[in-house]
Amino acid sequence: MQATALHEACLHGDFKVVKELIENGAALEVRDPHRQATPLHIAALHGHETVVQVLLAAEADAEARADDGITPLHLAACKGHEAVVQVLLAAGADIECRQVYKKSTPLHLATDEGREAVVRVLLAAGADKEPREDSG
Repeated sequence: MQATALHEACLHGDFKVVKELIENGAALEVRDPHRQATPLHIAALHGHETVVQVLLAAEADAEARADDGITPLHLAACKGHEAVVQVLLAAGADIECRQVYKKSTPLHLATDEGREAVVRVLLAAGADKEPREDSG
């Protein structure tokens, strides 16, 4: 399976095309073949705030997990997309979600990458400051 037209529109931040595809029945939770990412993962990764808002308004799953249990919030936090982090948190994304193997939360990833603005947003939203759990 190839990435869908919706994945491609999310990659490029083309919110008009995203809206049109959704209006014409595009599947919101379809996964790409590489990392099992949804269109919301792709939009969050690339910091496309308006596209993220459109997807969430259409009821995309803010808690969707790709490979290693990574969520759109993990990706936005890691890449330093402060506005997208705020949108995802407002939509109810789990601030304490952990990756499967590394056990990283969005705060861990933002800290690791030096994303100070995102760290501040996550802490203000109540993120736990504790270190990663032992991954075994």
